[in-house]
Amino acid sequence: MKKTLMALWLAAALPGTAAHASPPATASVQPDATAIQPALSDSQIIAKLTRNSYAFWQQIRNDNGTYNDGHHLGKASHRGSIANAGMGLIALTVGHQMGYEPGAEQLAEKTLTMLAGHDPDFSVPRNARGTYIHFYNTQTGETIGDDWSPIDSAIMISGALFAKRYWPENAKIAAMADEIFQSTDLTSFIADVKRGEIHLAAYPDGSFKPNKTKAFNEYMIVASVARAQAEAQGLGPDSAPQRFWDKWYATTENVPKPTYKGIEVLGVNKNWFVSKFNYLFNNYLVNEFSAEPVYQQAITNAAKADFTWWQDRDWGQRSYEWGSGAGACQRGYCVDRMTLPDQKGKNDFQIVSPHILSGFMPYSDRARADLLAIYRDERQLAHYQLDNGETVLWRYSHQDHDWRANAIQAVDYSTMLFGLAALDENLGMAFFNAHNDYYNPQQPQYSRN
Repeated sequence: MKKTLMALWLAAALPGTAAHASPPATASVQPDATAIQPALSDSQIIAKLTRNSYAFWQQIRNDNGTYNDGHHLGKASHRGSIANAGMGLIALTVGHQMGYEPGAEQLAEKTLTMLAGHDPDFSVPRNARGTYIHFYNTQTGETIGDDWSPIDSAIMISGALFAKRYWPENAKIAAMADEIFQSTDLTSFIADVKRGEIHLAAYPDGSFKPNKTKAFNEYMIVASVARAQAEAQGLGPDSAPQRFWDKWYATTENVPKPTYKGIEVLGVNKNWFVSKFNYLFNNYLVNEFSAEPVYQQAITNAAKADFTWWQDRDWGQRSYEWGSGAGACQRGYCVDRMTLPDQKGKNDFQIVSPHILSGFMPYSDRARADLLAIYRDERQLAHYQLDNGETVLWRYSHQDHDWRANAIQAVDYSTMLFGLAALDENLGMAFFNAHNDYYNPQQPQYSRN
């Protein structure tokens, strides 16, 4: 079902190198023996990683417009992810703007047709409130698990609205994005304004599972969509979504702020640091985060704190090894985070997350250089090779050099592409700020440098 990428690779070959004649298939775990090229400059490596990170998204896309949950290295999988449909739509806009994917607009239409339920041959299950199932079979549409998920639905909605802003003259894309936004009601997931709680999941009938989450985390995306839906529904300033937003996200005054070595960051309570993907998802998908100075400072502090925490470990790691993120680990899947000195560690396997460094690059003075250092590291621990011979960077263990990830989770990997795209030498953060401003009636103003 995979789309052939021959045109992509012929068009995107690095200057002075031969175009690759073989399209990528599935990723494998062999190290790339040709990856370390002394002749490649920093800018050429960035170009290579940007192109390859986009190709990753094309590899997990299926002909029916669905996106797999990631690469399950060494085996086939038909598990789709509704969040990756949203991230994939954003990836399409990046690929189009970078010149990798001239036909991206038609691919976006195909995905949105599927998501809106207008494809007669395939649809994704939704519950009584219109919430999408998190995982599903990409061939049959059958549910996998019972996670009717507001955050994954919100990420998908964000991707649909991002595509709408990127192709403002496409009436079909606009109509389907609006339909998805209007029919996937997240307003009721606001559980408790005073306590800052959001329901984590629902049942098929629309009732809520007992678990809740608190600000600050990636559920800022849910809160942002819910607030916009409440406004569109005319619920007024006293609605729960609007009051929730005003208290917990319009200002950071009420958000707990744990501190590491004098560096103040946002968290769930004063003793709990969230995994850094929380900042990055919000940054690329929520305009009220990426365009606001208070959040720009917050994400800058988060990068500094994470780097400092890693340097304080007695693991003997190299200074460029940091990044507390989520993804594959020795026990399957881990959500790594910082801890205070007297707390038990939350990165038991010493996993370095290059996609976290990449996501931080617009805000961190050292993240770009450190990502390049990880690429050039002679051990090649972060190197995962695509079948066409090209390399992507993914998680590796500083503790166990023999361990190799058996999967690259695409929703987590998204910040690799987005961070690279946000570099000034590529599209810049202005690209995301122009197109994640979903509810601005004016057309986006963006021009590539």
